[in-house]
Amino acid sequence: MGLLDDLKKQADLVKSQQLSQQSIREESIKLVEARMQQTFLYLNELLKQLAVLKPTNPTVYTIPNVGDFENLGYAESFINYRKKKIGDRDYYDYITMFIKWASPLSLTVERDMPAAIQKVTDALWNFGLKFTEEKIKKPGGGFEKMKFTVPSNVTCDITITADYDNVRLAVKGKHFFRLGADELRIPAGDVNEALLEEFAKMLIGQPSVLRKYRVATL
Repeated sequence: MGLLDDLKKQADLVKSQQLSQQSIREESIKLVEARMQQTFLYLNELLKQLAVLKPTNPTVYTIPNVGDFENLGYAESFINYRKKKIGDRDYYDYITMFIKWASPLSLTVERDMPAAIQKVTDALWNFGLKFTEEKIKKPGGGFEKMKFTVPSNVTCDITITADYDNVRLAVKGKHFFRLGADELRIPAGDVNEALLEEFAKMLIGQPSVLRKYRVATL
């Protein structure tokens, strides 16, 4: 076999590998796209039903150094998606959604020491919660304590991104397991009707196997 024949054989092998990789990439894109579409349709329908039922979320949202939000009811929700070009076609880029849970009651706490006041302020800011402050003075004048009033509402924000490179759905957001941020990475092949039901359980505060997909505490 001459040099030219040897080079041709090597070139054919490279072409075959490239075609194989391209085929795998195309199948991965199709799988992620299909699962993103399935996820959007399921969650869109779920939010429509929640808007009618207006359930109460059993989750106890604990604010360190402040108190707890309990028995929050469904207030409103929203879902949308964006697509992007891959080659000459449009594919899902990400899905965004939120559910707001609320109560007419407000959480009220009072602190009289600077360090304790700062802890409350820091906790409320860290979780992005709205609140008002009122300085309470002594009968004869002068500062006595600080009163914090925190409206009882929590907004669960979630973005589901199509991770085509790693063939998975990346879920990032806050206040869906507890107060604070979390991240899930779900292989596209795992997404089916049963898993989406677990997603729904997570959103309405019921025990869910989705916790096993948690990859970070942010």
